[in-house]
Amino acid sequence: MSNRLHLVSCALVAVGTSFSAFWILSLNSWMQTPTGFRLEDGVFFVDSWWEAIFNPSFPYRLAHMLNASLLTAAFLIMGVSAWRAMRQVDGPATWKVMRTGALMAAVLAPLQVWIGDLHGLNTLEHQPAKIAAMEGIWETEKGAPLTLFGFPDEEAKTNHMAITIPHGASLILTHDWNGEIQGLNEFGDDIPPVAPVFWSFRIMVGVGMLMVMVGWWAAWRLFRRRDENRDSQLWLLRALSVMTFSGWVAVLAGWYVTEIGRQPWIVSGLLRTSEVVADHSSATLMGTLFGYVLLYAFLLVSYIAALRYMATKPARSLTLTPQQRAMKAEQADDEPAQGEA
Repeated sequence: MSNRLHLVSCALVAVGTSFSAFWILSLNSWMQTPTGFRLEDGVFFVDSWWEAIFNPSFPYRLAHMLNASLLTAAFLIMGVSAWRAMRQVDGPATWKVMRTGALMAAVLAPLQVWIGDLHGLNTLEHQPAKIAAMEGIWETEKGAPLTLFGFPDEEAKTNHMAITIPHGASLILTHDWNGEIQGLNEFGDDIPPVAPVFWSFRIMVGVGMLMVMVGWWAAWRLFRRRDENRDSQLWLLRALSVMTFSGWVAVLAGWYVTEIGRQPWIVSGLLRTSEVVADHSSATLMGTLFGYVLLYAFLLVSYIAALRYMATKPARSLTLTPQQRAMKAEQADDEPAQGEA
């Protein structure tokens, strides 16, 4: 495959998946913040497709997800390039790719923080119970503290061993030092499982902040110093290699927050998940789930193995054997003669 055809193929995949993301996120966002519909005898009818598609949370979710995808790609190509450099199978193109990823990460990582803040404000307006679960806030209060770490206890309705920052949650969530945050106790039984949402959110934010720091570090080292010496860049290369799949971890944790945080609703405030669950036995559900887990674990391991193999093989394939060098020299000697003829 030529470089041009390869580029066109990649572009087609990128455009196609972006359209796919648009419609998937539009539907998912409508389930989170439904608008443009009417209910008749328990059936949803669309009154305005524009309002249904461009529902209140959709712009924020689309921007957040597309930016996250680009950021994931940035760390993937940086990580693979760093892995190649550490194993001395790199070339000039390897470092150019690494710089491209570093530039993307340095710009997109802080941009993701800003988009995430806007998304959080939107979620606070439309899904306050989800926000309360994310922050582990049980009682409605002004100047709510930010819980950095802790162990939510749904039965006791408290956080054990909590490390907090006074007024931090109110400042971040409402941009007001004494802003009021509704607690989980306000919503009765209509709250999501708190611990999974609480911890998934911290994984997403923690990995995201690490991506900001590593992205800036990589950009500073690779652009300001422009040093392609492996020894002087060893710590950076190790860090980038470790961060290869960091974007996927953050995205997966973010989807846990989104989907588990919506519970117990399949359509927020209107239709419960329990009302649409199919009548299957627990054995069928467990068997299906186990099958999916095995399939995706196999695909993930296969993908990583193929990526590792492909990241090394091209460099080895460029190393010619003595016979190949001799054959190439003969072909070079024949070219002038053919030109004269």
